[in-house]
Amino acid sequence: MADLLEGIRVMDFTHVHAGPLCTYQLALMGAEVIKVEPIEVGDQMRSMGVQLEPGISPGFLGQNADKRSLSIDLKSAEGLAIVRKLAKTADVAVINMRPGTPERLQIDFESIRALKPNIVYCQISGYGRSGPESDRPAFDHLVQGESGMFMATGLVNQPVRVGFAVVDAGTALVASSAINAALLKRERTGEGSFLDVSMLESAMTLMGLNFYSYLATGRVGPRVGPNPLATRGSAGTFLTLDKKYLMVNANSHRLFERLAKAVDRSELTVDERFNSPRAAHKNGPVLRQIFADLFATNTADYWDRLLREAGVPVGQAKTPGEVLANPQFEYRQSLTRLDGVPGMADGLTVLNAGFTVDETPTAPSEPPPRLGQHSAELLLELGYEQSAIAELRARNIVQ
Repeated sequence: MADLLEGIRVMDFTHVHAGPLCTYQLALMGAEVIKVEPIEVGDQMRSMGVQLEPGISPGFLGQNADKRSLSIDLKSAEGLAIVRKLAKTADVAVINMRPGTPERLQIDFESIRALKPNIVYCQISGYGRSGPESDRPAFDHLVQGESGMFMATGLVNQPVRVGFAVVDAGTALVASSAINAALLKRERTGEGSFLDVSMLESAMTLMGLNFYSYLATGRVGPRVGPNPLATRGSAGTFLTLDKKYLMVNANSHRLFERLAKAVDRSELTVDERFNSPRAAHKNGPVLRQIFADLFATNTADYWDRLLREAGVPVGQAKTPGEVLANPQFEYRQSLTRLDGVPGMADGLTVLNAGFTVDETPTAPSEPPPRLGQHSAELLLELGYEQSAIAELRARNIVQ
């Protein structure tokens, strides 16, 4: 892991995706993340999807490395007492329960701030902590719809959901960015912060260009499917001979001329239908069909190599396996192999944070925890005696 947040302790009350991904980013930056989980069930993501062993799913493994698990009964007085002790040692608290739930459990901002006045407290929710929709439950696909993302994606007459939990992921990055900024403020002023992160507003931030266009013109752009530059025939997605998808982004007249030369069709650049930006724009569908017919005559790898050498922006639509085989990741050490991973006898490869620090990868060093794996050692650190811990376990307060 990196040392950017070394010495920062995070209480992580989050579950499923947006919250755990946020705290995973903090862990990869060097923070100590203590994952506070409900007794017996833990983070809901543990039981979602394929079970590699009871309480361990691929989704859980992918975003919980370098965390310690403390499994307690938050509804009990004894469990709350543990949280209170922990709060006094924490720098950051992150929670993604529905508004109202933290207050009922007495782990809301005011309750935690009373114990640690300079706490950085981040609450993630669907629609924000305030306002007429603050108590609505939220899920990624719902917010894709509510944010306009669904209607901006897909074919002209068929909007579609983005194929991964983009709202959750975007919210996680917004939240981790806000937490880091709040920690800088605390370093400067000594004051903590309450961060109210909305999935809806995070999604709209990701879609900024769409909203800026609407706010400026009052017009909604069309859905264009796999061809974002629908009126430019030299840019788009094309099916190749081996039934793969090639993305070509010759989105200027200069790049169109370079593309035409690379594929031995220089005559297109002097054709009166395409010999100027205005003409090429007017006859975009015709030009697109010419290139579609051409790219269908050879493989995606052939065209990819040819166009790269010619300096034409190009790429392929890839499966996860094809993506991970890219030698770029090995060179940059973007992936980390962890041993001792629950449910994975041969270890597990996980993603790093997406950036390096002083040319060093932001890689995790410890596997994701089993539920309650670190409960005893954390309680010892908080001053509990072994006999007290044994009693708490016998009474099912701690796992």
